[in-house]
Amino acid sequence: SGDGSGSLYGVVSNAGILWGYPLSELMGVCATGVRRVCDAFLPMLQDDGRLIVVSSGLGPLMHGYSSKERQTAMMNPSCTWEGTLMPIIEELLDAYESSTDEDRPKAFESIGFPGGPFANSAPDFHHYGLSKMVADVYMKVLAQFHPNLRINSCDPGLVYTDLILRMPRYEGMSREKTNGAQTPHEGVEAAMRLLFDDNAGKGSESGKFYAMSKDKKELLHSDIDKMPNK
Repeated sequence: SGDGSGSLYGVVSNAGILWGYPLSELMGVCATGVRRVCDAFLPMLQDDGRLIVVSSGLGPLMHGYSSKERQTAMMNPSCTWEGTLMPIIEELLDAYESSTDEDRPKAFESIGFPGGPFANSAPDFHHYGLSKMVADVYMKVLAQFHPNLRINSCDPGLVYTDLILRMPRYEGMSREKTNGAQTPHEGVEAAMRLLFDDNAGKGSESGKFYAMSKDKKELLHSDIDKMPNK
């Protein structure tokens, strides 16, 4: 309770699976699951409450790889979950399920969602990024309709948790050997600042994508179609 009346001060949606999952599960956890959490708790937030979606830098990256038509639809003020995002998810799932691993990059490209170099070299990153992209767009939709709240996404960066330890590159590796993975304590810095910094993520800076600067001193933001300039 944030104000003594039973309403919530803030909510953090920190759901994520990454490596080795079909797109349906990635969307279920990272996009649809995020929407369910947001929709359930948003009505409980007090005025000026905080709603934070823990995302990934792969979300803005996949947004930027998308076709101009797709980007325009996702950034349009008339974008909604039912009218815009659900049809996109359905198209993505259909492209995924009706294609083989070999021809899947072309299937995604044909519907306006190519994955750049990840489409062939690391399709798990492509698919994960698409799910985070959808979550970021829904965050922006919510911020538009709830200007009295601070609703934002943030990128924690590479954090040493089970999320990355499923990846072949990091499997069985200690944090010291990962060449830069943060501790969980370090990885929550952006979310904590959005929660507790009185000047962060409000007004015209709500509905944005946040990340810490390279030196970890400054909280930066951009729109959801690109990463903040670190």
